[in-house]
Amino acid sequence: MRLTLLAFLGLVVACLLAVGTASADTGTFSGSITPTACGPMHAITVVAGETTVTAAANMDVAANDITLELYDPSGALKAHGDTATSPESVVYQSENLATGIWHVQVCPFSGGVIAQPYSYNGTFATSNAPVANVTPPGSGGGAPGGTPTPTYVGGKLVFSPATVVDPQRTEGEPLNFLDPKSNTYWESGPFGTTTQMSWIHRSTDNGLEFHVDSPVGLRPDALPGGGDTDIAVDDQGNHYFVDLEALVNLGTSVSNDNGNNWRKNPVAVQNAAVDRQWYTVDNGTTASAADNTVFLAFHETAVGTYIYSSPGSTGPTDQVGGLVWQNSSAEAPRPLAADATCAQIRFDKVTRNLYYACNEGTHVRVTVGHVAPGQRTGIQFHNVTVPDSPGGGGPGHLFPALATDSAGTVYTAWIDTNDNNVYYSYSTDQGTSWTTPARVNSAPSNTAEFLWAQAGSPGTLALAWYATDTPGQPDSFPNWADDPQGATAVKWWGYAGLITNAASLSPTIAQQRFTEKPMHYGEICNQGIGCTVSGGDRTMADYFAVNFDSSGALRFVYNDTTSQHNGAHLYEVRQLQGKTFNGKSVKEAVPKSPMKDVSGDAQWPHYSPTGAGANQPQLDLTNLALSQPSSSTLRVKMTVANLAGLQPPPGKTSAVWLTRFQALSVGDFGEESYRIFYVGAESTAGLQPQFFAGSTTCTDTTPQNCKITQYPRQMVAQGRVCGSTISVDVPVNGGFGIGLPVGKTLYNVTAFSFGRNNDNTDIYADVDATHAFDFALGGPAGGGAAC
Repeated sequence: MRLTLLAFLGLVVACLLAVGTASADTGTFSGSITPTACGPMHAITVVAGETTVTAAANMDVAANDITLELYDPSGALKAHGDTATSPESVVYQSENLATGIWHVQVCPFSGGVIAQPYSYNGTFATSNAPVANVTPPGSGGGAPGGTPTPTYVGGKLVFSPATVVDPQRTEGEPLNFLDPKSNTYWESGPFGTTTQMSWIHRSTDNGLEFHVDSPVGLRPDALPGGGDTDIAVDDQGNHYFVDLEALVNLGTSVSNDNGNNWRKNPVAVQNAAVDRQWYTVDNGTTASAADNTVFLAFHETAVGTYIYSSPGSTGPTDQVGGLVWQNSSAEAPRPLAADATCAQIRFDKVTRNLYYACNEGTHVRVTVGHVAPGQRTGIQFHNVTVPDSPGGGGPGHLFPALATDSAGTVYTAWIDTNDNNVYYSYSTDQGTSWTTPARVNSAPSNTAEFLWAQAGSPGTLALAWYATDTPGQPDSFPNWADDPQGATAVKWWGYAGLITNAASLSPTIAQQRFTEKPMHYGEICNQGIGCTVSGGDRTMADYFAVNFDSSGALRFVYNDTTSQHNGAHLYEVRQLQGKTFNGKSVKEAVPKSPMKDVSGDAQWPHYSPTGAGANQPQLDLTNLALSQPSSSTLRVKMTVANLAGLQPPPGKTSAVWLTRFQALSVGDFGEESYRIFYVGAESTAGLQPQFFAGSTTCTDTTPQNCKITQYPRQMVAQGRVCGSTISVDVPVNGGFGIGLPVGKTLYNVTAFSFGRNNDNTDIYADVDATHAFDFALGGPAGGGAAC
């Protein structure tokens, strides 16, 4: 159940106070503000011996354009809360806290968007908690480690067509990892704090098709959430999921059965205004669960950075492992360093060091802590600085990146805020000395954004980023929401920088695209939550990810916003051919039509508290084939295991068989767009199917904020059922929508089977999917009989 507003605000205030201390004065307040005038002053009484004053306030308006001010008895401003999210909170501590009447006041954010008076509610508290030393430690300069001279070459790897991770849900900030034991592929990301939803997708066939980890199409664990996420696995096969709720609290969950059941602690870390948390796992030195530790790093806005720890889970009855957390630092509760935007924390099992890279002015700061086997607390951390960024700016393009290779070399990388180039530096002595930064990217990657790093065998480093050939600042380009035509002139692609001899002064950098088409147009806002206020394009949120599979092949999970909806559609690309990052190589064929699919994988649901449901043979796809019986017609054939029945999956009224793809076309405003098109058949209540085609619609939460993609029966198509094959013919020109051109290449062609209750608002039952391939129109006519 959702907390009431005052109870929730009270929880925020409680989180601001030290655990186990007494509160001398508590209360609530309420009032209203206008676009230009603050609310009234609300009194807080502070008596002798008290050391802490806290307050929190909430206003129920989408932009939450408020600030919170705390004044001492003399009228001096002592604390200011402005995180651009809800609720706002303030805390002030002093061993000599002035006694008397303090005041808290809610004010409108300067430049905000509220246009009428709005009411707010709040809570406050005082405490006699001891004042801890919370001054963050500083950073020490790393020793010089030499100046690399890179050699730049073109990349020679072959990548797959994009796999559609989810045909319905959009999701920014995707993260991926492959379970090293089972090669199961996991992906997670947020849906937005206004929805409280975050998603986990899982693939059991090495990432060739994915299914959402949920029996009802919603989040896998209990509310709240919807913010930043991360997911990790230990050597016991236990999975850990963390979600952020409104920059206030972190909820952590554990699954011991591959995602069927999740136990959750909704307030795992007792801090307020927390942001961007990351996991890393120490699997210990034995095969036992007893020496496993999960580390959780985050930063507290305007305060500092922290690394907490929890024992690894020991099984489904364990209510502590991965759920109960404690500060890992020997100097707790002092922050590890000053507040900053930080990369994903990494644990290097070779040196047994934790590394946490953060932006700090003109350079990256790295927090280093050595972890003894089995150690979870009392870790001695220190901070070192990487040499200044050569581009004349600093590493302020949101997140820097850090990775360690199998020899224990540590690499950090970033995008310079001035010249928008990618740089990297490395240390072979556990962060004591760092090389002069080397530029990674080269034309046509002229303006870079979003960066991720993974390292493999000794001296191999993979960096991935988005880039356009248009010079300039990413947040200065035309915004698609305001100027669709202008935005499409700036095309973004996914890039990989593959560095060999990366831990030497003579690295070789091979740059190439990993996307076969543009994946974004125009502006990318890199101000984080500040984009909400500025109106910048934060459709993809703040990053994407790259990882390795068990063969060492590269695996990218990313957003493509080039559809007519400008939504953050979720895709995965894998390395098919070339050398891998464990020193081996892969050689897979490029997928093409016809595409076979294994049978017996059409369970519904795929995940539930009681395990997977029954296989649905009428929805169990076994083959997908595209052809052109004539130059003007596209024929789609979808074959299933057994089409003797047409019944929908449990809980839905209709069964649907659908093939979708992207193709170069025009958007809803006449701009260039890689529209999502589809061909399908639908049977309602087991009746004979109707055949259709069209181009997707999308359910928005706010104008032009696409959330759930829909596949309505827009255009009637000619179809037939022959045995267990559904065959549909569609005119290429006009068959998918009046006036909609279809480009010559059909990208990421994928067949799906699902159940739905309607075709305009429902979240579908996610039953089966084929693997993806591209298809070129205009080849020789053929394809044989319609069935």
